[in-house]
Amino acid sequence: MKTLARTLMFAAALSLSVRVPTAQAAVGARAPTFALRPPTGVRGNLFRLADHAGRRPVVMLFWETTCAPCLQEMAFYEQMYRRYAGRLMVVAVAMDNGQNIGNAPNRVRTLGLTFPVVWDENSAVKNQFQVPASPPFSVWIDRTGTIVRERQGYSVSENQVIEQQLARLVANQPVR
Repeated sequence: MKTLARTLMFAAALSLSVRVPTAQAAVGARAPTFALRPPTGVRGNLFRLADHAGRRPVVMLFWETTCAPCLQEMAFYEQMYRRYAGRLMVVAVAMDNGQNIGNAPNRVRTLGLTFPVVWDENSAVKNQFQVPASPPFSVWIDRTGTIVRERQGYSVSENQVIEQQLARLVANQPVR
């Protein structure tokens, strides 16, 4: 009986020391929540996904300051953010290293961005959302907090299709 009790105690102690991995994001799943701050020199406050997901659609743009397609994508989404003011949240998540993040304030000013720009300094959010190594990468979250679209890359030639799908997202209709 003592051996069984010791075995059970050992098993219980072992299970407490095992870390359960953080849930990974995927289309069809609820978006994992996070909170990130803007990089130094970029205006804004702590951005909490939970403050927006579930109330309005959210578009997350994973980018780097040295990525030309990322800058084009953010300029386009700035137009969409203004068009759907109050009905769509856009947040740009910078994945830059500590050396390159210093470029962020200039990029934000040059593009005239008014949506939140935050920095994923330790790559935790990038890892949660399984973002590929090369940006841009976008994630669309519907008003229920469910991930409905992920997209690697960006091309200006896609703007019309993106506009049509964003209109569907904001209208709470299925997106492709």
